[in-house]
Amino acid sequence: MTELMIRLQNTIADRKDERGAAMAEYGLLLALVALAAILILGTFGDNIANVFTEANNSLVDGIGASN
Repeated sequence: MTELMIRLQNTIADRKDERGAAMAEYGLLLALVALAAILILGTFGDNIANVFTEANNSLVDGIGASN
């Protein structure tokens, strides 16, 4: 019976370690995604802003033309 309890405790401890490792991996993945987003916006930010500005101007012109 004591051996079974020890095995159970070791299994529970191993799972806790795995959860901690999984959380660390998710944290690293989140950091990489955030870094990629920052780099993309830094590189293409002006182009993206121009696309949205042109789309907004087209919508405003379209609304003004229908009135």
